[in-house]
Amino acid sequence: MNTLFISYLLAGDSSKIATWLLVAAVLAFIPNIASFIDLITGIKASKRLGNFQTTSFGLRQTISKDRDYMMYFFLMFLIDCCLSFFIDFPVMCILCAIAETIIEVISIRENMHKGRTDTHDPIAMMQSIATAYGQDKADKIFNIIKQQEEKDNEHNG
Repeated sequence: MNTLFISYLLAGDSSKIATWLLVAAVLAFIPNIASFIDLITGIKASKRLGNFQTTSFGLRQTISKDRDYMMYFFLMFLIDCCLSFFIDFPVMCILCAIAETIIEVISIRENMHKGRTDTHDPIAMMQSIATAYGQDKADKIFNIIKQQEEKDNEHNG
């Protein structure tokens, strides 16, 4: 049985072409769904960290990333069409969808762990304070913390 996309196209078998295209479309949208989930977890992570800002620039980055994913996927689909003389399933589309989805899964996992640790990076904390209150107040807070550490070291040492 011949299951090549090109043979369906040449024979005019529209139902089998539609099936092939449906499989490709489903594979193409899986990374975009993962990207949307990544956007949601990124927003929740930024709320947990206390620096939530939704900007059109940030949202455009997600749309741009999805557009790039679709472009790469379309190129892989074209390669699969050429390979369909030799391979009877869209292997490049499958690999592309898997790779793009793995990237998003890693990003989702990072977003889910942001702000959930007990230890905080002191440099990141000072940058957050400086951003929120200004550099002069951040310097004052830093000096107070430094003096307190010196007093604790004197009493413990």
